[in-house]
Amino acid sequence: MVYIVGIGPGNPKYIIPLAVETMEKVDVIIGFERAVASIPKTNVQKIIVKTLKNIMDYITENIDKNIAIIASGDPCFYGIVNYINNNFKGKTEIVPGISSFQYLMCKLKKPWQNAHLGSMHGRQEDFIEIVKSHEISVWLTDKSNSPQALCRKLFDNNIAATIYVGLELSYADEKIIKGTVEEIKDKVFDDLSVVVIENIN
Repeated sequence: MVYIVGIGPGNPKYIIPLAVETMEKVDVIIGFERAVASIPKTNVQKIIVKTLKNIMDYITENIDKNIAIIASGDPCFYGIVNYINNNFKGKTEIVPGISSFQYLMCKLKKPWQNAHLGSMHGRQEDFIEIVKSHEISVWLTDKSNSPQALCRKLFDNNIAATIYVGLELSYADEKIIKGTVEEIKDKVFDDLSVVVIENIN
């Protein structure tokens, strides 16, 4: 059996009990380095990989083992589930996790049921039109679409908004920065962050 286990935003305190139970009962835990470093101490064998293909190769070659693939946030929100579903025909079970955007919206004390949720991780969404048509949009960023890059796009399109940038969410060095489009566009942020845009046009 392959378990796909969401481990939340990073701090082990936010890993749900079922995820911990699942990781304790498997033969092997496999994931990227940061994810493996985020889980509670365990005697279960841990394997660190660098690519999704490494994960696929391992679970395919070890079909007789119970394996937990760990993934940050919720594995069904722009996560590993889609890749596994498309490439693995064996039996799987998914354990949900708290996503980074859920964590940030709770820290901001803002409801998000009407927000657009998007990811810029290797994707090019119709960013400007989405921001214009939603009071709140939440974005997972990457190197090419950093918070400052997104704000430069907003600035170039004369879109006024309040911006919140969440960095190292749930960790001891967590930062949540609030500013205008003009203020944020000239700052430098980590590649991987969560951006909340409140459109005030």
